[in-house]
Amino acid sequence: MNLLHPVLRRYCSQWPFLSIGSENFAEMYRADLLSLSWSDLAFVLIGALEVYIYLSLRRSFAERLTSSSAAILLLILALLVTLFHATVLVDIALTFTGNSLSEQAINTLGEFTVVVALGLLFAYALVGFILSIVLLQNRTGAPSVLKYFAVILLACCLFQLSIIFSPANIFVFPVALLLLAFYFLSPPQMLEVV
Repeated sequence: MNLLHPVLRRYCSQWPFLSIGSENFAEMYRADLLSLSWSDLAFVLIGALEVYIYLSLRRSFAERLTSSSAAILLLILALLVTLFHATVLVDIALTFTGNSLSEQAINTLGEFTVVVALGLLFAYALVGFILSIVLLQNRTGAPSVLKYFAVILLACCLFQLSIIFSPANIFVFPVALLLLAFYFLSPPQMLEVV
């Protein structure tokens, strides 16, 4: 994990409350790559739930909103989340073939996985940023709960793009999902034409 050490050292030094150093993180990441645990299953389940939410929201947008661009952006978000959570396949492959690979091959695969995952997170933040702008425009006909969701999604994406403030998404993103829960639980608003 030679490539990651300078990046992790700088990242951990900016967040002093992180008790692990870059060397410990690299060792922990390597150990996680070479084994399967319940956290890997939780990672996959969270990804599946997030994809389900985005696809359900897309279907709801097709029924309730006049904007097709929001539905397309949600489909892209679901695809990016699927690809991000599919990185667990590297864990599965290394668990079964890790003993036959060299240290250099394992390190290279681990670094590649981190770069791909970070790229997917960056793409997710860009698409989420665009989706939040689309939802905040008045012409979509979005209910106010979705406008609040768009504001929180915009904040999440800006935090993610800044990298420095990205750990704040641990607290902010669940609020966005709670707003989506209110959106799904509320009955559809209809206008009665006489």
